[in-house]
Amino acid sequence: MINPLTVLGWFGFCVVLMSFIEHQVHCHFMHRKTFLAEFIAPLKRIFKSHAIMHHGQYHKIYADEPVPIGEDRGIRLNVVEGMIEALPFSAVIAIFSIPCAIMFPFVAAMHHRLWNLIHLEMHKPEQRFFSKWPIYRHLARHHYLHHKFPGKNFNVVLPIADYITGTIRPVKRSDWKGLYEAGLLSMRQTPLPQHEDRTFTRMQEKQLQEAGQR
Repeated sequence: MINPLTVLGWFGFCVVLMSFIEHQVHCHFMHRKTFLAEFIAPLKRIFKSHAIMHHGQYHKIYADEPVPIGEDRGIRLNVVEGMIEALPFSAVIAIFSIPCAIMFPFVAAMHHRLWNLIHLEMHKPEQRFFSKWPIYRHLARHHYLHHKFPGKNFNVVLPIADYITGTIRPVKRSDWKGLYEAGLLSMRQTPLPQHEDRTFTRMQEKQLQEAGQR
């Protein structure tokens, strides 16, 4: 009988591995037109879809109106492709653990599904059931900063690799106004003194008044 702690360990390993794969693919293939992209069509397509179309769309704005599938400027990942692409990694993992190798494609599918859910809410907000959750709002702020600083915060779903590799860009005081306007920080989280930005302070006062009328 398989020990539940062993299964949990396999799952943890798969999650960390997926975080690093997400990080490296996002960093090296989605933001850089590599030599291989000239010969491998999917690599060329993913660079164009993400670096040019997606970041071009959301460079000055962070969110806009929902649109049909196929017109979302590189927001979604293909879950089936994710499982297929996980198979070479599973082949290597199988040398050490067959159950872990079987688990990994499903972790990849879970990752892609979560990416699609939260990435859509980030850029095409519809107030989904998780939109107020602290963990989602943390990830949304993390991703907001990626669009401001494309060389940082490559993880969308699992920001483990960003912390380990040093590509993390934390929220700073200079980011408060933009995050507030994007709806990713509340008034209590942005204690900006009045003398520093009167316009921003008026926005805070308006939010306080609206909150008092509810």
